[in-house]
Amino acid sequence: MGAHASVPVRLDRPRAQAHSESMPETKQLVTLKKKPSGVAVLLLDCPGRVNLLTAEVMYEFGRALDWVSQDASLRALVLVSGKPDTFLSGADLHEIIKVRDQEAAYQMSKQGQAVLNKLLTLGKPTVVGINGVCLGGGLELALCCSRRIATTDPRTLLGLPEVKLGLLPGLGGTQRLPRLIGLRAALELILSGDPIPAQRAREIGLVDELAHPDDLLTRLEQLALELVAGHSGKAGGGDGEWSQQSGGPDPKQGALFAMAERSVRIKTKGHYPAHTRVLDVMREGLTQGMAIGLEMEARAFGELSVSEVCRNLIFLFFSTEFAKQAAGALAERAEVGRVATVGVVGGGTMGATVARLMAMSGHKVLFRVGNITPAEQAMEKVRSLLQRDSQKSKDSDKELEALLERIVPITSNEPLADADLIVEAVSEDFGIKSGIFGKLSSVVKPDCVLATNTSALSISQLALAVKENGRFLGLHFFHPVDKMPLVEIISHKGTRREVLARAAGFISRLGKTPVVVADGPGFLVNRLLCVYLLEAARLAESGIPLNWIEEAAIDFGMPMGPLSLLDEVGLDIAFKVADALYKGCGERLTPPVVLEKVKAIGLVGKKTGTGIYSWDESGKRKDFDPRLTKDIGLVVSDQRPDQETLSWISERLVLPMVDEAARCLEERVVRRAREVDLSMALGIGFPPFRGGPLRYADSIGMAELRERLERIYQESGPRRHVSELLRKMESTGRRFYSRAGDAND
Repeated sequence: MGAHASVPVRLDRPRAQAHSESMPETKQLVTLKKKPSGVAVLLLDCPGRVNLLTAEVMYEFGRALDWVSQDASLRALVLVSGKPDTFLSGADLHEIIKVRDQEAAYQMSKQGQAVLNKLLTLGKPTVVGINGVCLGGGLELALCCSRRIATTDPRTLLGLPEVKLGLLPGLGGTQRLPRLIGLRAALELILSGDPIPAQRAREIGLVDELAHPDDLLTRLEQLALELVAGHSGKAGGGDGEWSQQSGGPDPKQGALFAMAERSVRIKTKGHYPAHTRVLDVMREGLTQGMAIGLEMEARAFGELSVSEVCRNLIFLFFSTEFAKQAAGALAERAEVGRVATVGVVGGGTMGATVARLMAMSGHKVLFRVGNITPAEQAMEKVRSLLQRDSQKSKDSDKELEALLERIVPITSNEPLADADLIVEAVSEDFGIKSGIFGKLSSVVKPDCVLATNTSALSISQLALAVKENGRFLGLHFFHPVDKMPLVEIISHKGTRREVLARAAGFISRLGKTPVVVADGPGFLVNRLLCVYLLEAARLAESGIPLNWIEEAAIDFGMPMGPLSLLDEVGLDIAFKVADALYKGCGERLTPPVVLEKVKAIGLVGKKTGTGIYSWDESGKRKDFDPRLTKDIGLVVSDQRPDQETLSWISERLVLPMVDEAARCLEERVVRRAREVDLSMALGIGFPPFRGGPLRYADSIGMAELRERLERIYQESGPRRHVSELLRKMESTGRRFYSRAGDAND
């Protein structure tokens, strides 16, 4: 933004308030300057990387607005951020999570609404310049201005993501947004929680203009003066119009709300109450008026913010941010260089998807293909994947070609000498993988990191094939690579710390969430997933209808049933992981006999069209394969199970997985409970509203959990015992997370 002459305006406390409270120590979170034109520029610049609407920021912001209102020489107000890539990221979640009382949370919302109402009713034109992220309370603040200008910087994103945290907008967003952009667009923005780029915001009327970042401040002042002169056209929110406006009856609104309610029921299955409360609050506000809508919004915010669903979702958000920041800090402390050139070995589907990911993140990719998959065929896979991506994001053909140019197909190992990191992504065969690393070791440069993408093979054993194996580790990408945010980083005893740090920083910069796990059967996610899938197989073997098993898992909150998941993963891979876990963990993970029968009839999964389900060529799921009932004797029922039956089935599916999660923590596969819960939420979609297996264990209670597990283990084979850690926690009254500060555990 260009520099302009300005005169500081003192922010001493107004005399009318001096008697009531003492002046706090200023941190200059909000700076107010007066320009020669009479336009006041309010600069938000909080300590740290981003601006957040903390209680202190809101207080200082309110003080600044009081001064602007009282100073007759100030003709208009412009709001900007002092951060290069952030306007306002929303409320401080740490403040929200500390509030345990519904009434206190309600008052938090009401006080915030009151401060923003000062902006709305300032009596002077207000223009906000949005450069970078503008989310949650940041956007709600912008809605209270007369005009909004966003920059063309691709980092400029606007949205109301509160529902993703189990909340709703609590500073007037549910009321002001539909009045500005219409109900349909407002419902889409609030219920999805997804941010939109500046261009889209301009198209729907959320912002009034777009400007280059360098021109933003100049244009803000110009527009403010145009508003002062009355040459700006329509009246804006800053003149108090919205504070008096009621939506009134609209025959189209009923149909839109009915459609949204159906969509919410299908999407959330009743597990995420924030979406329903959004609809209630918006409907009442549009029919009964702004004042009633704002009151309902604050009440709903109070209810939701102290709910277990909200606490669990915020916990997972914090855990994700912590994992990414820890990875970056680890790489920075180790003073390791960034990865510029990546080698990808393997021209199959996994190799192509990994190559695509690396190219999209800006890396040069040396794509090593072989005789099994010719270079032309491998590159055609990549092109197809990138074309699908470009269609979704509306990228141009030129941008697509630029991505493809980053991927260089090679048919020998010699060019890999230029790689900073190499990911092997061939088939799950120990002999093939170890042979590849034996050859690569003599080609690559000394500081090149070598990584294998494997679901269950021993990293320690594969490391024996690598010369100077301190550079070697596992990078377990989950399928589908473009959608799954988790990457397990698996070290062995010889992995050097700087290699681990470089890999963690690299994964974080890919936009993925890295979790470091110890080598062992199935690592973390696949070990727990296998326990879950084995329980599904045991239930099927015992005569429980296949469709009931699927329905129970979905009723519990899983994104899909375990049998559908088996087909997605591939039964061939699942059998290999199950075999590795049985060999590594012993009797408690003995595969049921029914799996051998399934293997015998040649079912593989979605990739071949023949799995537990039949699949058509477009990848659409059809009915259960008839051989399961005809040849193996499994059951599919035309009747619907009652809720008690669904709960019993889901308990059978999930609780042994919870027990195994405790074992993983006890064995230090990972070090912290939050790493288990984050990995399972991101890796298999363990219901986020439940917070993860170990937070779910806390919600049940150790004594009750132990009793239920003992009942399950007595009812079904093989011989199993409740983990020692759960027993110790019961006897000592411990939980996995403290009650007071579990966001930081």
